[in-house]
Amino acid sequence: MGETLRTVQQLIDESGPIDVTWIYEQWREKLAELMTLVTDRFELEVDPSTNGLEVAGELGSGIHGQVQCFAGPEIDWMVYSWMADPKNGFANLHLTISPGAHVDLPIFGLAFANFGARPWGFVDSVPRRNLATNWDYHAKYYGSLNDRWLQIRTENPQMDWFTSPMAYIRDVTSSTAFCYSGPMEQPTVDLIQGYGAEHLQRWIGWWDDAEATTPEERPAMAQLTEDLRRVVAVKDPANSVATRLFGQDITDNLVSALWGEHRVLPRAGL
Repeated sequence: MGETLRTVQQLIDESGPIDVTWIYEQWREKLAELMTLVTDRFELEVDPSTNGLEVAGELGSGIHGQVQCFAGPEIDWMVYSWMADPKNGFANLHLTISPGAHVDLPIFGLAFANFGARPWGFVDSVPRRNLATNWDYHAKYYGSLNDRWLQIRTENPQMDWFTSPMAYIRDVTSSTAFCYSGPMEQPTVDLIQGYGAEHLQRWIGWWDDAEATTPEERPAMAQLTEDLRRVVAVKDPANSVATRLFGQDITDNLVSALWGEHRVLPRAGL
């Protein structure tokens, strides 16, 4: 197994123009399937602040994008988004789900992407507790995945581990994150999509025995959850590509929508 240390922009520039439409269409279809798993389980409503955040473009060609964000009684904020120029090797799709402050669960994060010639995937649980001191939380949500994490690394020598050159991104990536790129072939796409579905089903299952937070700690939990979303959205290395595609004003609007700067719906769990 190799390792990638280049930035998103470098990966795209090194590949040059390459048509990844066939992968992008699969990313879109799988993301819709995962979205159905979520909406079958949780009551959700589109937040009006994200209405109209679409960039026109025929599916699979040209510049194309959309951001939709949702909230509900159990889910504080969910991002369902994509932006792409698939004829030129770029696609970046997200499903991110922040639980309400009333429940002691990590945030679910997923991205399917093409940064040039190698399909890329990220799947993780972002902790809302200090993993270095909260052993039970660590063991339940991270230590329990260690064998699976080792299995994926051992059995897939064709994949490259993605190590972000940005220290902050490394800081918010957990010890059991799935963060790989691989050859531009169907087995790579299948591995990335398969693990995304696996972890989403696992995360939904965690709700069955999730611990409740106390009323006193919920305001701080809600603020931490928003702060995590905000900084990750603002510092996402792929924002530079979005700026090149859509311009700074549109990119700024998309980023603010991703973390809910102008949300209308109430916070969950307060």
